[in-house]
Amino acid sequence: MARPSKIWFVIADGGHARIVTRDPNEVGYSLVTEFDSIDAHHLTHNIVSDRQGRVQESGYSSHHAIEPRTDPHEAEKMRFVRSVASYLNDKGAEGDYDQLVIFAPPRCLHELRESLDASAKRKVKHEAARDLTKIPLAKLSAHLGKLT
Repeated sequence: MARPSKIWFVIADGGHARIVTRDPNEVGYSLVTEFDSIDAHHLTHNIVSDRQGRVQESGYSSHHAIEPRTDPHEAEKMRFVRSVASYLNDKGAEGDYDQLVIFAPPRCLHELRESLDASAKRKVKHEAARDLTKIPLAKLSAHLGKLT
């Protein structure tokens, strides 16, 4: 007898991620694992180690701060999403899931998609640019019901 396909539902944003699954014999979803970014709610000066660089324009005596190339909070969010993708890559290689369904805001979804290895990308069954991280586990059925 063939074993049923194991589907993991990845629900993520830049600071929080949950991976849930559904047992065909059970009602609702069960939590596989959960991730929280340590730096998601820190102030910029707690994330960045140095003060912004300064520049003096040649025609004036005033100094101006140099804007960083990336927002430190956005960079931290993308680093978090890449760590979630790394976890999915490792667990996919171990055979812990057969298919993935991903829900994340657009930028996080893009970064997650780009960070998955080829094997994990082949297992993606569905993806949607929606943030479901605030939905309680008991109410996920209303949002994920059609995909199981």
